[in-house]
Amino acid sequence: MDTKPDIYKVLMTLSALFLLLPKTEAQGSYDSLKLQLPKHYFKTVIVLDAYRKPEQSIPDTTDFLSKKLKSYGVNQFIFSLNTPIATFERPQYDSTQPKKNTHLLLTANYMRLQPIFDGIQTHSLVKTGIGIRLVVNSGKKGIWFIDTAPFVTRDATYANSPAEWRMANTIVYSHNKSEKFNWRIGITKSFMWGNRNYLPFIGLRFGRLNKTHLSIQIPRHISLNVPVNDKFTMSFYTKPQGGMWNFSNRDSVYYLGNASTFHFTRYEINTGFRADVRVNDFFNFYVALGFSTKNNITFYSEKENSKNKNVPYKKFFYEQDMPATGFFNLGLVFKFGKTKSYIGDKNIYDAIDLNNTVGGGDDNISNGNTQIPIAPKKATDLNLKSVQDLIDYNDF
Repeated sequence: MDTKPDIYKVLMTLSALFLLLPKTEAQGSYDSLKLQLPKHYFKTVIVLDAYRKPEQSIPDTTDFLSKKLKSYGVNQFIFSLNTPIATFERPQYDSTQPKKNTHLLLTANYMRLQPIFDGIQTHSLVKTGIGIRLVVNSGKKGIWFIDTAPFVTRDATYANSPAEWRMANTIVYSHNKSEKFNWRIGITKSFMWGNRNYLPFIGLRFGRLNKTHLSIQIPRHISLNVPVNDKFTMSFYTKPQGGMWNFSNRDSVYYLGNASTFHFTRYEINTGFRADVRVNDFFNFYVALGFSTKNNITFYSEKENSKNKNVPYKKFFYEQDMPATGFFNLGLVFKFGKTKSYIGDKNIYDAIDLNNTVGGGDDNISNGNTQIPIAPKKATDLNLKSVQDLIDYNDF
């Protein structure tokens, strides 16, 4: 009896078992891990920002209120948070297709402003808000950015000080002609010019976001950003800063009536140098200093300007332009969570930049585009972490 065919059958069966067992065990191990893939392209980002401008004497010595106030300085603190709450993405049939996605983010902001007047008590003016941002990536060259940011402002110095509700909005269309050139157009309702203004938004960018580039975003800022390496970025910038707050009349500043509060507004133009340091994947910080110019403070009567809530305030009882002075700004940036892979995706980079610069609200602060990886100077500078970022989680 010839046993060779039986031996062949046994050997073939054993070979098949050895081939299948590792695959079965590997698949079982993979399933047992229950890996949760990242759902979003945005991290949760928290910014703590401190701003200080020294006191200076009010130059007008003839006005009654100027004599009462004596001097003016600024002490400001901002807490800002934005976090993704939903990401909707169309399925890709192959990796060569552009990504089409929609992002919904929740924002929260808190500001405490202390205008320092030597002649009256220091007031703590507080602004608190929660908003929604919608970013729509067409997958081609265009991105829509819509930001709705309701907030309330009050004078926290006195517990019974009334609050005022306001709304800031921004709608911008951003077009990526290429990685090196971008233009934006839109409209924004902002209080950072010291009034409730509807302003056109016009933006231009020359250069790649992860390399040296010039960003002109009117009315937000103009900045030249120069990455030195993957940890350190320098920027030279000019931007407006300001707002509108409820101010208690306990000091009898508004002497023409018996109003309990009035509207305090301020604006200025900051021009200076900023250094951003990326310590690790979770923490950044920045330091900025320079000159504050075009300083203005104005006090508006609430009663006289309450007749039409859709136009800027026009009737004021005190206004003062202040001379230029220096300023100092320090910020801490915390980042949480994992994201989907987007290395080299110019539209996702642009969406991150929109969220960082356009979506700063009236606070007009920036986290330094902390989520955009800086391009290495040389190919040899591409470290292991950079290579790891190039790998899509879906490849596993």
